[in-house]
Amino acid sequence: MRVWALLLLVPALAWAQYAVTFSVTHNGYLTVYIAGIPQGHKVVLHWGIEPYPQGPWIAINDTAMSWNGANYTATIGPFKNGTWVAFVFYDATAGVWINYQGTPFWNWNVQINPTNLGATSVRALPNCTLLITVVGRAPDAMILRYGLTSGPQAGLPWSDIGEVAMEYNPLWGNYTALIGPFRPGQWVQWVYYDKSLEFWIHNGTANFAAQAACSPLSLATIYPYDKYVYTIGEEARVSIALQNPLGPLSVVVELTIGPFKATRAAALSRGLNLVNFTVPVQMPQGIYTPIVKVRAGNATLLNATLPQFYVLNTTGKQPVSLVIVWNMHQPLYIEPNGTWAMPWVPLHTGEDFKWEGRYVGSYELQALLLSRFNVNVSIDFTPVLLYQWEALLAEGPRGFRYLGNYPGNITHDIEAVNRTLALYKELVKSGRVEVLTVPFYHPLEAIVYDNGWADDLLAQLVMGEEETYKVFGVRASCVWTPEMAFNMGLVHLYKEVGINCTVLDAQAFLPYATYVNGSQTPYVPYVVEDSMGEHIYVLFRDSTLSNLFSFYLFTLTDTELVKQLLIQYLAKVYMERPGAVVVVALDGENPLIFNSMTGPRDLYAIYEALSQYSGKWLITQTVSQAIAGHPKYAVTNLPESSWALNLNNWNNGYPGKIAIWRAVALAREYLVAFTKALGERSSPVVELNPARAPNSTDLLSTLWNYLYVAEGSDWTWQTGPPNYGPSWFGQQPIIYTDAILETINETLSRVRLASVEPTQNGYVLVVTNDLGRSIKLALGADGKCVEVKLEPGVNKLLFVGATRYEVYLPVNIYDVPGYVVPPAKCGLKIAEWTWQAPSEAAAPPTSAMAYAAYLAIAALAVALAAYLVRRPWRRSSST
Repeated sequence: MRVWALLLLVPALAWAQYAVTFSVTHNGYLTVYIAGIPQGHKVVLHWGIEPYPQGPWIAINDTAMSWNGANYTATIGPFKNGTWVAFVFYDATAGVWINYQGTPFWNWNVQINPTNLGATSVRALPNCTLLITVVGRAPDAMILRYGLTSGPQAGLPWSDIGEVAMEYNPLWGNYTALIGPFRPGQWVQWVYYDKSLEFWIHNGTANFAAQAACSPLSLATIYPYDKYVYTIGEEARVSIALQNPLGPLSVVVELTIGPFKATRAAALSRGLNLVNFTVPVQMPQGIYTPIVKVRAGNATLLNATLPQFYVLNTTGKQPVSLVIVWNMHQPLYIEPNGTWAMPWVPLHTGEDFKWEGRYVGSYELQALLLSRFNVNVSIDFTPVLLYQWEALLAEGPRGFRYLGNYPGNITHDIEAVNRTLALYKELVKSGRVEVLTVPFYHPLEAIVYDNGWADDLLAQLVMGEEETYKVFGVRASCVWTPEMAFNMGLVHLYKEVGINCTVLDAQAFLPYATYVNGSQTPYVPYVVEDSMGEHIYVLFRDSTLSNLFSFYLFTLTDTELVKQLLIQYLAKVYMERPGAVVVVALDGENPLIFNSMTGPRDLYAIYEALSQYSGKWLITQTVSQAIAGHPKYAVTNLPESSWALNLNNWNNGYPGKIAIWRAVALAREYLVAFTKALGERSSPVVELNPARAPNSTDLLSTLWNYLYVAEGSDWTWQTGPPNYGPSWFGQQPIIYTDAILETINETLSRVRLASVEPTQNGYVLVVTNDLGRSIKLALGADGKCVEVKLEPGVNKLLFVGATRYEVYLPVNIYDVPGYVVPPAKCGLKIAEWTWQAPSEAAAPPTSAMAYAAYLAIAALAVALAAYLVRRPWRRSSST
């Protein structure tokens, strides 16, 4: 069965703790109050201007709320009369968004001092009650005063006069009341009384009036139109479904759509009846609410409204361009020893659900449907995902090693990887799919950049480009910024590696940008320019539509409703802004993985609808096509933010997240020092062999690869609040950073003081270097530092005076931004070489090797992380 209204999600149980009120002044100020949040929290009023209730936001703002002794409050404005303002709340202390009735994407809506006060709609319900909706001056107390009359004319006497308090609905910003039931055909007149203003509201010089046109007839929940959107000049076929529980009935059915009106005689039988109309679509562009009336003789049996009827005028207008960007991402599930610890890459490729008689995964299904429908999309395949696909193919079913019992059919899943890659390669070759690249291990770039590790990002960007080219044979010109976590420093990095565009969230960035030309809208490409004059192109996603994709459309069992919601949303955008670029950007696998029963059919419906309606007013384009084909606005000074409106998901002071970032910083510090000692370049572009995943071609490259793995965004996202992912995600980066430090420690232990030979001028230190390559170290004594180069084999060093030398990796604070252990004058201490003077009893030299300080820190970090990640898991382990 069809439903015409948006299906609503179940409100969160926690909603009951909050109480929200507001007030509006005559000069346009809105004051908002919320109770139920503990005193001392940091609370933000997140608000914006909208064209209609629950519409897309513009002029988005965050206003800090203050505690007034009973609740939190903020005043915003002034606003022009008639302005629609929407708002929700963010409890920054608890990391909780507070939506209306606890439902995602619902917000409070209020029209400031409405200019259409008293605008009324009325619906006669089958049980002879009247549902009356009116525009009032919220939050005034509104009374509906009504009485029975003999018709709609002014001046008729009333009887059975009554009053009812009207209820304000913050979701739609209007007042409603239900009166009745009345006898069939009864006329009712009414007026409104605003108690706050002490003001009566009439319908011009008359009263409001409606007839209780109730009967056993009812409209069935069948969508009545053959299309969801029409263009002027088309013909619409309208089928009105009437449910008649009685016997044969002769009626006249009247249909009104704007200026169009037609009647048709019909003989209704018992049960469901369809009364068909052909409607020439010649009315002006707009969204109409058709009315259907059914009469038998002089009696009105039904007076009801149909779903909204969309009409577009395409004359001389550019089509809306829909740009869908799928982020296909999995972190590295392989341990340093090559064992797979999690099954999600092969499972999500081969076994998420059954489709057309065989098991397929989310990645393969996307490719199958894109091959079937004429739709252009952009996809970023995170290089670490491609790398794991390649590793599976290189290992084969027999070489696949899994930690425990693999919960699927690995042979089938590896075959699915082959099929999936082949399908995507063909789609890329045909131009239907544009491939975006990503920094290799999906790092949270804004935080990595702020830590001073920009060179790591450059390396991962180059590695990502190379992996994308190796798999698909194309050089990606656009990049997916992981988690849309962006700051202006990335402009230069992207340009340095030949990337000229990315995709970000409109709500997170556009309200806070400095506009060089144009004004705030998500519906155009932008030139984003930094302070040095370098620029990239950015598409900003439609946050509302992207969230519908992420959290709602794929949950629906009614695929026709999926099509209706999508196409009519795009039609509204077209009415307001023909030629708009509408960007939908989100995780490509999650809506399918988390909705395995409904998601596949809903994705099919989305592509089917886009194929059907593409043409005069709607086209699908890739990122590069949209940028090349549309005029651009220019902005600068984008804030540091992400799709989540901040970076708190990855760095919010939670001890488990701190432990991860500290472990990464410590491992990086010693790795930089170790690399410099070996005379190599830090942050190298690592060459990877999937057959040896996750190891590289040599020790140093392998260790840098381990560091890049540990910089991935998933580890901190899943650790602790607000996501509380599986404990494994908090352990994985610690495993890799430990592997770096342990390997450096073991390697340096092969450089040792073998003996000391006294001479007339001091001591000859006999140092054995078993590394097979030269290394530079610094020896410190008496406040002085001496750098020495130790060649492979035996080295003899002449020193004067001291019988104790501290051994360092020679780095300074500028070499290791974000350091944990501050480098000393000579660098990072790794050992002490001591011996006794000749006059004392002979004794062999001793060597206190590296990391006494580190080992204590690392042990504490590992223990802390191990404890924290054992906390309750509140999110699916699929990622």
